[in-house]
Amino acid sequence: MYDVVWSLFLTRLGAGVELIGLTFAMFGLPILLFSPAFGRRADRGGVLPYLIVGGLAPAITGILYTFIGDPRLAVPLILVEASGFAMLNPVLFAIVAAGSPSGRSSTAQGIYGAAGTIGFVLASLSSGFLAAANIRLPFYAFAAVMLACLIGSLAVGGRALRGVGRAGHGPP
Repeated sequence: MYDVVWSLFLTRLGAGVELIGLTFAMFGLPILLFSPAFGRRADRGGVLPYLIVGGLAPAITGILYTFIGDPRLAVPLILVEASGFAMLNPVLFAIVAAGSPSGRSSTAQGIYGAAGTIGFVLASLSSGFLAAANIRLPFYAFAAVMLACLIGSLAVGGRALRGVGRAGHGPP
């Protein structure tokens, strides 16, 4: 979603190319720094808290972006959003691995990756149409999809998610 509208959104707030580039760089920083640590902690203590916080942080920041008037405020928000993804990404891989049949983990990861690509394509297409109507609409849609996925995963996964990643139930 952001690949389509992020630069346009920040430009309308008055951002220059330098600030826009900085926000893209800042998005990668928490993921690079924190994903391994969050993954290790989820392996040891369970994925559920990281799934919840990791799902909520991007959804909440998606809404908060629409309230900022100064484009520089996007930088701390993007650090929070990316920290949420730093929690969420390793947890999602652990859930896919835990739910995979023995000897089929690579197949499951491949399907998961393909599904993510489909989501990216659909988000890109819909973001353009939504932004044409109102530049804030893609952010609201993103937040709604994130919350729906989080609620759906908790409803479907329920108790099974509590055991994923606990010491002895996942990778060391």
